[in-house]
Amino acid sequence: MRDDHEDGVLHSPARRRLLGASTALLFALSSARIWAGGRPSPLDRWARELAELNDRLARGAMPATEWQDAIERLDRSVAVSDLVAYLDIDRLVHAFRYPTRLADVADPVLPPHVLPPGGRHRWFVRVFGLRRHGAIIPHVHNRMASAHLVVSGEFHVRTHDRVRDLVDAVVLRPSIDRSFARGDVLSMSEARDNQHWLHALRDRSLTFDVGVVDVAPMRDFRLPANDNHMIFVDAGAKLQPDGLVVAPVMDFESCAARYAGT
Repeated sequence: MRDDHEDGVLHSPARRRLLGASTALLFALSSARIWAGGRPSPLDRWARELAELNDRLARGAMPATEWQDAIERLDRSVAVSDLVAYLDIDRLVHAFRYPTRLADVADPVLPPHVLPPGGRHRWFVRVFGLRRHGAIIPHVHNRMASAHLVVSGEFHVRTHDRVRDLVDAVVLRPSIDRSFARGDVLSMSEARDNQHWLHALRDRSLTFDVGVVDVAPMRDFRLPANDNHMIFVDAGAKLQPDGLVVAPVMDFESCAARYAGT
């Protein structure tokens, strides 16, 4: 009769007990990691605060500029590598093929337990990916606020405050014109940095974006936006002697051709 430990190999029933325990352990570990990166508790706190800020802005309980300040602080409070793991961004962007100089997009999933009752309301999270020389083409938004955290690569970022609308153009005041690298975050609303235009300086330049739509208006702008709350503009138009830019409104195809070479 063989001993359960004969030849240094476990045989049944001891082997079965060990295999059963190992399988249970592996299942527990796998279940705990059903959200990529294990969803560590510090990132759960980040996600809950993100959801709370977005919900407050959507309900009109805070001004958009206050949301901008808060969301930038929040995004800077966590390590980019932890955030990438938490949101499983590397897996999400693995399928990106960058067929044009416009962005590839994917939507990460936040765990249900960090969301307010009823889930998300008028806000979204999204990853944008660009190859070198790709662009988030210049545009302004109506009744929307957003934040853009660089999680990979580098961008040349140009933003403008939106001064007023004309019949067929937007008058802009330059605000930001510099490179943004991993960990830098940009935000915008009707009141600040409303026009934004990002040019990728490296391959696999990625941003993690948060957007809140149907925000209470902060300015009386006359031009209507498309269904995505966007108006494409020629933000590279010549600077006027008064320091302002009169940026003609463009359709998507014309703007993409000029600023993304499509």
